Amino acid sequence: MDNIDGNPIFNNQKGVALIATIAVIAILCVVALEAGRLAKQAASGTIAENDMFAAREMAMSGIHLAMMILAVDGADNQIDSIQEAWADPEKIALALAAMGLNPGNVSLKICDEMGKLQLNALLKQFPGNDPNDDQMVILERFLTLAAPEDKPEGAGDTAEIVNSLKDWLDSRDDDAITGLTGAESNYYESLDLPYSCANGPLRHISELFLVKGVVDGFLSPSYISPGKDEPSPAEAKQMFTVYGLSDDKSSEENRFSFSGRVNINTAPVAVLAALLPEGRDGNAVDLADYRSEKADLGMEYTHTLEPGWFEDVIALSDDEKTAFEKVITYSSTIFTAECTARKNGSQVTLHAVIKRGKQDLTGKWSCRILQMERG
Repeated sequence: MDNIDGNPIFNNQKGVALIATIAVIAILCVVALEAGRLAKQAASGTIAENDMFAAREMAMSGIHLAMMILAVDGADNQIDSIQEAWADPEKIALALAAMGLNPGNVSLKICDEMGKLQLNALLKQFPGNDPNDDQMVILERFLTLAAPEDKPEGAGDTAEIVNSLKDWLDSRDDDAITGLTGAESNYYESLDLPYSCANGPLRHISELFLVKGVVDGFLSPSYISPGKDEPSPAEAKQMFTVYGLSDDKSSEENRFSFSGRVNINTAPVAVLAALLPEGRDGNAVDLADYRSEKADLGMEYTHTLEPGWFEDVIALSDDEKTAFEKVITYSSTIFTAECTARKNGSQVTLHAVIKRGKQDLTGKWSCRILQMERG
């Protein structure tokens, strides 16, 4: 107490009030600084959320633009090819700009799912067990032709993959595996991370890598050699599809099938090679060159891709032509659209599977989304 009484500040009531005021101000400053920090953090979070929302809405607008482009194309002609507006990056960029979307912030790509090999076509129908021999041969030929000389050690051979995939799809789950290398649930359930065999159609392309013999090194970018007109590096999803459900009404009740027909107007070179008769795979590049050839100025395509155009490029025997025409088409109903949108530091990518069709009542073409994923 002596020390306090001897201090002139504490002897003075005004001095005591000053100390109290300084203490309160100090506390308020700390509180204000913390409140400011929290407010800034909240504001930053709100801005980021708004940017993410805006990016998602722009990406969704891109998907709807793709649907519009495809619907207009369906009404315009019955052919789908790499020569059309939906497959032209420059025309898509112009369409984005016309919608008020900056192509520098929004990118859109449309791909034809029917230009790929239909994995589910390995069976004649679902539920069922009968293999589609033509499709089994095509897939095995694809895997054989695409395999590099330095195929990864331990990667399954082509017969193992085809047989195991057939067992994965068929509805019978017992010891009757396909060939010597197939696999049913007893194999998958014995793995370190066990799972069951689907015994039904593939729902997503990622399921392919669950099948015995299909390892990342076997169907990785190093496995498939990119052709002249296909993206590089090539990926499994650019060569295979789980879509292609047939509209054929002749199937048995409660059963469905996949057509297996591939659009040669859009198929990558590696897929064309697998579709061609044995020994004619070298003509795949000729077909790809023909469909992409342009006039000297590089603006207009030289050739139209109407049904039968392949006969202007390669000569097939009657039997070869019959076999080839059995597994090809020139038009498509299923497409994928991928749109990436950026807003400040936020980015959203949407992947949509789109089905296009003509309405029975109105005769108008329209599109609907079968599946949407955020990448």
